[in-house]
Amino acid sequence: MSPRHPTGFWYLPGRAYDLAFGHMSRGLRRRVARTVEKERLYPWLDVCSGTGDQLRGHVPQVRVPVLGLEGSKLAIGLDLHFNFVRYAAARAPLIPFVCGDAGRLPFKDRTFRAVTVSFGLHDKSPDLRHAMMTEARRVLAPGGKLIAVDFKPPWDARSRIGALFAHAIERLAGGEHYRNGREFLRRGGLSFFLRESGFIEVSRRDVATGAISMVIARLEG
Repeated sequence: MSPRHPTGFWYLPGRAYDLAFGHMSRGLRRRVARTVEKERLYPWLDVCSGTGDQLRGHVPQVRVPVLGLEGSKLAIGLDLHFNFVRYAAARAPLIPFVCGDAGRLPFKDRTFRAVTVSFGLHDKSPDLRHAMMTEARRVLAPGGKLIAVDFKPPWDARSRIGALFAHAIERLAGGEHYRNGREFLRRGGLSFFLRESGFIEVSRRDVATGAISMVIARLEG
């Protein structure tokens, strides 16, 4: 008898993450997906896709060959951690999820019209962050957009409260994750990092409750 669910469906860290943060991030996930849909930014690559919640429920689950990137609404998730990839694939079996390094993407140049990354920059080392942006520039097609969601330094009273909440969560992660996040904010947060990485900000939405920015950016030139 075949199992009720695919292997990885009940992966505990993935399930815990979805339960803890899924509702909190739902609005931003929808906004990212609406941007991609409105501007027809397919094919779409979501890097550091984690549990797959950015793609799950926000893109049509139509089986499209991974190598046939002509698919009109193809979206692909990529994450370095195999167990999260397996969890994401089990939860959304018709969306392709790839186990790979965001600093060395396994895709050809100019393949995607959208590259998204949500909360996948602040916790990385400076070298890896810059490698990720180098790879994002390489795989973006002409006219493509980078859409990033991450932390920024607080800018008013509400965002200072949000920053305290975010700081408490990041402190629990501890270690290198926490140190990298502190360094990311000291250097100016998401907007500064994207400018430093050769992207031009097209639009930005700031969310005070978490001291978060969603930035839509394009390549220089």
